Amino acid sequence: MRFLLIGLWVAAVALLILEVYGFVKLRKLHAFMQNSLKLRKAEASALREDDSRRMTLMRRQVELSFLQHQINPHFLYNTLDSIRSKALMDKQREIATMTEILSRFFRYCISSDDGLVRVGEELDHIRDYYYIQKFRFEDRFDMEIVLECEDIRELFLPRMTIQPLVENAMIHGLEKVEHKGMIRVSLMEARDRLIITVSDNGFGMTREELLRLNDRLQSPFEEPPASGREHSGIAIRNVNARLKLLFGENSGIRYRSLIGEGTDAVVTMPAVDVFSRARYENQFEE
Repeated sequence: MRFLLIGLWVAAVALLILEVYGFVKLRKLHAFMQNSLKLRKAEASALREDDSRRMTLMRRQVELSFLQHQINPHFLYNTLDSIRSKALMDKQREIATMTEILSRFFRYCISSDDGLVRVGEELDHIRDYYYIQKFRFEDRFDMEIVLECEDIRELFLPRMTIQPLVENAMIHGLEKVEHKGMIRVSLMEARDRLIITVSDNGFGMTREELLRLNDRLQSPFEEPPASGREHSGIAIRNVNARLKLLFGENSGIRYRSLIGEGTDAVVTMPAVDVFSRARYENQFEE
């Protein structure tokens, strides 16, 4: 009977996750659009009128969706903590571990701190995300994280930069493959630039699909397509636009892919250390 109750609680958490995860993305997108508008306003002389109109339209759409999906995050944390405590009392350690990781995962996502975070924190968040998905998909895929050197963990990047790329690789890169999937996250520093590559051994893209995707990333303020399949693509364009606004046009995301071989998402940005961090973080407050 106790195990049945725990199972019902886990099912309730799964439904809660669907609601909260949508809220998380909307909240992050809302914060990003607000910061983007402030940065764009400071550069009004260089803006085209059409870009300004599109940004205003996107902001209104996001604000409307944001109001429709508000939830008190403390309710989520308290619920997960209650489930974990009950699972521990019933000696259901696997469920207790899952709820603890879920709580940590959402705390990171919903954090009100929109500044830069250490690469090490972002990688810990990716490991939590992988554990959650591994619990769901079991042995369908593995993931490895490779750092050129441990010093990279002390560099800084915008929160939630890597996770959407990993999610996209899981959902779209591996959805058609019959063999065991592999996602590889590699980080290296070259000429004062941080290069992050998220690779999968999935089905890959045709040349036309690849060109279309990279073209969209060159126009980060275009309205996203209405297709449901493009849902995770919205997050990718959001990350790409944020990188370009914060670090300049030489930063952002580019994709490489071959049919039957897999896909690479490559992030290029400055190697931000503890000394240069403040210069970029000030832009979040402007």
